[in-house]
Amino acid sequence: MKKLLFSLAGLLFSLAAVAQDFKITHGPYLCDMTRDGVTVVWTTSKPALSWVEVAPDDGRSFYAQEHARHYQTVAGRRLADRTLHAVRLKGLKPGTDYCYRIFSQEVTAWPQRGKATYGSVVASDVFRRKPYPFRTFPDSGADCSFIMLNDIHGRADYMKDLCKKIDFSEIGFVAFNGDMSSSVESGEQLFADYIDAAAALFASGTPILYNRGNHETRGVYSDRLRDYFPTRNGEFYGIYRYGDVCILMLDCGEDKPDSDVEYYGLADYDAYRIEECEWLKKAVQSEEFRSASARVVLLHVPPTTGTWHGNVHLNELFMPVLNEAGVDLMLCGHEHRCSVHPAGERGARFPIVINDNKSYARCDVSDSLIRVQIVGPKGKVAHTHEFPLNRPAADSE
Repeated sequence: MKKLLFSLAGLLFSLAAVAQDFKITHGPYLCDMTRDGVTVVWTTSKPALSWVEVAPDDGRSFYAQEHARHYQTVAGRRLADRTLHAVRLKGLKPGTDYCYRIFSQEVTAWPQRGKATYGSVVASDVFRRKPYPFRTFPDSGADCSFIMLNDIHGRADYMKDLCKKIDFSEIGFVAFNGDMSSSVESGEQLFADYIDAAAALFASGTPILYNRGNHETRGVYSDRLRDYFPTRNGEFYGIYRYGDVCILMLDCGEDKPDSDVEYYGLADYDAYRIEECEWLKKAVQSEEFRSASARVVLLHVPPTTGTWHGNVHLNELFMPVLNEAGVDLMLCGHEHRCSVHPAGERGARFPIVINDNKSYARCDVSDSLIRVQIVGPKGKVAHTHEFPLNRPAADSE
């Protein structure tokens, strides 16, 4: 009898351990924020059907009323076969405070047709801590503050130390401007390199605007990178409005010719940049861009300061378009050293600030100027630069 009881106890312990093994493993973090929506991303230890519940952050209990469930869907079908979950919240109000909770229900079996069997549900805690808060981008206003990080190259601990004095409640978003990893070999590597650190620091409530660098085109998992930073247009490049401020994200591609042996026959970035440039020509003519009070471009590889193939091709394609578009500032990385290039230098009609690999750039935009501070370890401001906004009256109408 004792042996039987011990066996039963062991079986129950094993079953409990298996049940407990289903959990949220990374996240959540926010990306692709707009005035009326945002995408919430997280992972689980096993495949699951996942959803998000969202409510106005108005001081009431999260459970003051029942909330709709928002699922990740493709062509009308809810996804339940994966461990990476990305749920788009739509129909939100601009400049509004919200709070949210994530849920995942384990899929224990899916043998045929649609007969999925579900197990336990895990969720973010809303009882011992407040639900995750965020604020949608405003639909008007010339003020915008954001942080830019670049060239972290997997140094998560350095990134945490660098950013620990930032008050992210003052920040509208954080832009990752390339080479956050040195290559992309797995999802777990992305989390270890910087996503886990970002989620712990700010990204559960302050959104990431993600811009790819040349190093993130490399690695066996690089084709899956977009799954971790999904966008509405399905591209790495895109256009965002924060109030009246326009943020233009441009993808640099690689820095060497496509035929370089380092790319193992997989590179086709010349054609990609030409395709992107055709999109850019339309983007700078859009109302979203032309009506902006300030126009800021993020591009990892500086187009005017180097003679490598990537710099030269970007300069040939993008700069003629941008020079005619009324850009106020370009922010770059890549060179691992800080430099500032005034408007008129090297053929650019707008200033270019290149951040190094040991600092972050804080940008504060107002109706009259853009202030950029290069901030290093221990919150020490190394450089401050101010760029007046001189929007012609006809251009601002």
